[in-house]
Amino acid sequence: MLNTENKTMKTEFIFCSFKLFIIGVTVCACGAPTTTERTQVLPTPVPLLPQEITQVFPAPLPSLPHETPFPAIQTATSFSLPSLTPEKRKIPTLTPPDDVLRISIVYDNNPFNPHLKTAWGFSALVEYRDQGILFDTGGDGQILLENMQTLEIDVGRIQSIILSHEHADHTGGLSAILNSGVQPPVYLLPSFSDIYQRQVGLLTQVIEVTPGQLIGDGILTTGEIAVNTPEQALVIRSGEGLVIITGCAHPGIVRIVERAIELTGDPVYLVLGGFHLGSKSDSEISTILADFRRLEVQKVAPCHCTGERAIAMFAAEYGEAFIQAGVGTVVTLNE
Repeated sequence: MLNTENKTMKTEFIFCSFKLFIIGVTVCACGAPTTTERTQVLPTPVPLLPQEITQVFPAPLPSLPHETPFPAIQTATSFSLPSLTPEKRKIPTLTPPDDVLRISIVYDNNPFNPHLKTAWGFSALVEYRDQGILFDTGGDGQILLENMQTLEIDVGRIQSIILSHEHADHTGGLSAILNSGVQPPVYLLPSFSDIYQRQVGLLTQVIEVTPGQLIGDGILTTGEIAVNTPEQALVIRSGEGLVIITGCAHPGIVRIVERAIELTGDPVYLVLGGFHLGSKSDSEISTILADFRRLEVQKVAPCHCTGERAIAMFAAEYGEAFIQAGVGTVVTLNE
């Protein structure tokens, strides 16, 4: 009995010490590529909101550690939002009709809307059939909330949160959302650490996903794809075909698209998000482009960790079917 009690006390001490370490340290995941200036203005054929923003605003990317998984959840953090000037309220994001799919990128390291802050990471708000789903939460809660406020997005519209994988540039803003007055359920992978799941569970419901699990009406998850870094993607069954949203595509962007097709049998209309191709060679990217054509992917909107070289190659390949994606890009699709 004494040995068992000592072992229990030691386990609790390690857990408490690790939890304090998590709260006190800010860690970013997914190494940022070297910043280069874009030399090509890329077309944006799919209607984007706001229509008047057409210029790319380059911003330097921070030097970050490569692929650092780390839980980033806090239970007692206050986030202050600045008062906005009239100039920053020019671009509201309105709730779309039930038959319209709207995807708003609210956090990304690629600039687009000059009124929003860029930072390494990714988050997108999906509004579809009277549903509000936040896919990933970026790496910084303060920036996430500020960007959402600039876009006049009420956090109360978030009905559920999907975390693509356990890297801090996709989970870092979660505590800010959960401490803002809403506690939507959080859908995450079974492979997320027990410590992280326990921390999130103190604030809201935690749901471990399974392949093809419905998140809402017409919206499902690929489930955990356990190749390289385990990850899930969000799949929306629109009238035009599948819209697939990826966080980093660590298991491989082609594998993720194939999984979505296997689960639904539907054609793919749009793939949006991080493709994780920054370290790939031109020949490797060309092979992926060939696979996209084989899979009959109609439109692409790569951002976050895709890499500027890969983005340029996707733009050249897809032409008018390429969508320039960055923080503030809004893609709308009528059924």
